[in-house]
Amino acid sequence: MYRAVLATAALFSAACACSPAPIESTTSTPEVTVLPEKATGFITANPLPLGGDWKEDVRRDDYGRPFEYALLGEKLPAFTGTLLDGTAFDSQALANWTVIDVWGIWCGDCVEDGPYVSALATAIAQDPDLDFLSIHTPASAARITPEEMFGKYGSVEAYFSSKGYNYPTLVAPDTSIREALRITWTPSYLLVAPDGTVKGYRSEFYAAEGEPVKDFLKDIARVKAESKKTALDGLSIGPAGIPGLASPTVFTLDAVQASFPGQQVVTTQVKAGGDLYPAFEVRDGADTLFTLTPGWSLGQIERISTRSPLIAGPAGERIGTSTLSGLSPADRAECVAGEGDYAGALLCPSAGTPALQLVFTAPEKGGPPETLSEMVYLVPDTTVSE
Repeated sequence: MYRAVLATAALFSAACACSPAPIESTTSTPEVTVLPEKATGFITANPLPLGGDWKEDVRRDDYGRPFEYALLGEKLPAFTGTLLDGTAFDSQALANWTVIDVWGIWCGDCVEDGPYVSALATAIAQDPDLDFLSIHTPASAARITPEEMFGKYGSVEAYFSSKGYNYPTLVAPDTSIREALRITWTPSYLLVAPDGTVKGYRSEFYAAEGEPVKDFLKDIARVKAESKKTALDGLSIGPAGIPGLASPTVFTLDAVQASFPGQQVVTTQVKAGGDLYPAFEVRDGADTLFTLTPGWSLGQIERISTRSPLIAGPAGERIGTSTLSGLSPADRAECVAGEGDYAGALLCPSAGTPALQLVFTAPEKGGPPETLSEMVYLVPDTTVSE
C-alpha cells in the first residue's frame, strides 16, 4: 500500500473545471463537487469524471484510498480460478447479486478488515439473492512469492485457521485478476448485478464510522431495489394484456420463459373452486409478478393475474394503494359482486374493457371492498398452435 497526498486546491480545481460556466443573467452559482475527508463510503457512480489512466489518475484521500473506481457501470471482466476447496470458478457463471472482496494477507488494512468481512459473509449467506466471493491477490507482479503473499502464515488456509473464520476465497497466483478488475486499493469491495454490471464500490470497513457492515448491507438492499424498480418499470397489465407476452400464447414453459427473459418462471398449482389447476408463476427474486393459468383444453394461456404492487395497471393503478374511488363513475357502475373464490369482492372492468378486471376487497375484515387487491386479464379465446 502507499499513501498519496492530494492537495485540496487541486480537488476544487478539477471540480470547477467540470462545472458549467455561470450565466451572467442569473444569480445561480455552478455546483462544485466536494469530496469527503475519507474515501470509505459506498459509491454507485464516480463523483468526478475519470482521468485517462485508471492507475495513475485516481483521486485519493490523504491515506491513499480511492474516491473512484474505473469499472462502475461497466461489465465485470471475465476471469477464472480455483477456490480454496478445490472448486473451479468462472466469473461468467455468476447468476446472483454478488459482493467481491479483493484483498491480501500482505495488506495490513485487509487484516484489520477480516472480522468485518467474516460478519459480512455470514450475513450474505442468509440472503438467497446475494452471493459472496473473496479474491486473494498479490500486491504487484514483483511480489508473488509465498513469503511476500502470505507472510508468516504461509497460506490462506493457515491464516483463516489462526483467525477462526473463513469464507469462499479464490487465491490468484499472479496479478492478472487484479489488473483485469482495475483494483487500485486493497481491500476493495465490488457489488455486481446478476447481469454482470458493477453497481457499487467501497474500500475498507474498519476505518469507516457507524456500523459499516450493516450500512453496506443497507446500501446493497437499496441498489437492488432501485435496479428492480428500473427493470420492472416497463412491466404492466392492461386491456391488451402484458407487454412482451403474445396473446394468445401456448401454455408451455418455453413459451412463457421466452416472454419474460429477465425473470424466473416456475411451475406451480393454484386453487379455484376447491380444485387445483396447473399454473406458471413469473418471479423476480422473491416477488411473484404474474400468475398464468390455462384454459380447459390446457392448450393456451387463458388467465393472467397479478397481486404484486410492482406491476402497474393501465391508469397507473397499484395493488394495495389504489382504491375504488379512483375509478371513473362509468367503470364503478359496471362493477359486480364477486362469487365463489371472489365472494365479498367487487370485480370492475378497466376503462370499460371486460378483458381486464380490477378486484377490490376490504382492507379490514367486515369493511367495504375498497382497496385494489388483484388485476386479472382474460385472454381472448383464440386457437393457437405450438
